[in-house]
Amino acid sequence: MDYRKKITTKRPRSSSVTKERDIVDETESNRGRIIQSSAIRRLQKKTQVYPLEMNAAVRSRLTHSLEVQQTGRFIARLILAKFREIKQLAPLGLAGIETAFVNLVEMSCLMHDVGNPPFGHFGEAAINAWMKKQSTTCYQAAMGMAKPSKLFREVLLPDLYTFEGNAQGVRIVTTLQALNLTYSQIAALIKYTRPSYRPQASCDASLEYLNRKPGYYYAEESLIKDIWNHLGIDDNHRYPLTYIMEAADDISYCIADLEDAVDKGILTLIELRGYLNEEWDKQKGHDQNDYLPNIIKDATKPGTPDDVTPDDFIMRFRTRLVNDLADYAAQRYIECHEQIFVGSLNEPLIGGESKQHLALKILKQVALKHVFSSNEVETLELRGYAAIQGLLDIYRPLMEVSRDEMALIVQKQPSDCLIASRLFHRLPDRYVAVYRKATKEVSERQHSDQQELEWYYRMRLLMDYISGMTDDFLLMEFQCLSAI
Repeated sequence: MDYRKKITTKRPRSSSVTKERDIVDETESNRGRIIQSSAIRRLQKKTQVYPLEMNAAVRSRLTHSLEVQQTGRFIARLILAKFREIKQLAPLGLAGIETAFVNLVEMSCLMHDVGNPPFGHFGEAAINAWMKKQSTTCYQAAMGMAKPSKLFREVLLPDLYTFEGNAQGVRIVTTLQALNLTYSQIAALIKYTRPSYRPQASCDASLEYLNRKPGYYYAEESLIKDIWNHLGIDDNHRYPLTYIMEAADDISYCIADLEDAVDKGILTLIELRGYLNEEWDKQKGHDQNDYLPNIIKDATKPGTPDDVTPDDFIMRFRTRLVNDLADYAAQRYIECHEQIFVGSLNEPLIGGESKQHLALKILKQVALKHVFSSNEVETLELRGYAAIQGLLDIYRPLMEVSRDEMALIVQKQPSDCLIASRLFHRLPDRYVAVYRKATKEVSERQHSDQQELEWYYRMRLLMDYISGMTDDFLLMEFQCLSAI
């Protein structure tokens, strides 16, 4: 096992810097490209749990991602310290590139939610519902009597039916933003390992967890295969540092969602403690003692449950739990290292039958039962759902014009498709440039299915635009175009 084969300087395109840089410098370059990207800035206006939240103390996707970044850094440093203790840094090729190891983890954590659409997972559901209901009709209008090809039936259409935030994040950093990150940095972001057109049921059952969701789209498949070949990663396997990013996310959001609920008054501190203790008593096993109740009890000291402030309780609770879970994740990384290095560990780092896994599970369940189902959250999610579906309906004429009519619109030539052409003018230049490049490459290759591929990339263009919106811009654009 040699990490210098997993942490490399190769990028999709040659760097503009002529001076040769080492691995650490290249990961620092990744950091600059990521932090300065507009995709990261947009996260400050995207939902974590509470859409359109005005209270700056309540987390947005950006503040959540910053917390995940810090937790990921903490776990990565713990792992390196444990390797150092057992004198494995040099044998594993990590000696001298410890900073690169930490940088890759940190930046994958910062980017992990970059592909989430407005209104989060509810936004994903809105896009997917519309695609499954309307895309075939749009295709028939654009293609006329043309018979769908095997590529369209088996790859392109299933791919469009499956909008997924993780896959969109890969598309953003590699294609839409074209950040030209190192292969190692891109690989660390890929949480799931199957293409979006492949059904989950067809995946190797032994790697079911790694294939639970789509990891990338057909549009990025050739690049992902190049990355996997270069880094020596087998099909349906994962890059090792991705396990750390996933653990950092699990730790951060489970605690943060409940903290925000207390801050907003959705839960009182007494209710939170009661729900957590109640769920633990229901689900604990014989060998899991009172792990979570003891943490709750310690976080309540000094004082009685009635006079401890929410801020004091949350600070103590979070500090103890983050330290415990991070240390557990680091120890599991060491214990399961052979599987993790090749990317075959078919569960998260904080998994198994451990008390730590049960604690995370209970935090998630309490949030699901008592926070995400609150009237405030659900009402705003419904507004977002309606706005996304409404905008997709508004832009539908652009998906129904023929390829020849679309070419006239793109080239700004006179066209009878007045609505479609005006809608096209509203699309961001960056996204349009990506569409034009993709369709040009299809045309130059003289692909037999180029008409269908053009329509596929046109649909991707629309999804890129809608999913890239912030929560407030989505509502404003819908209100503007629907004259509400």
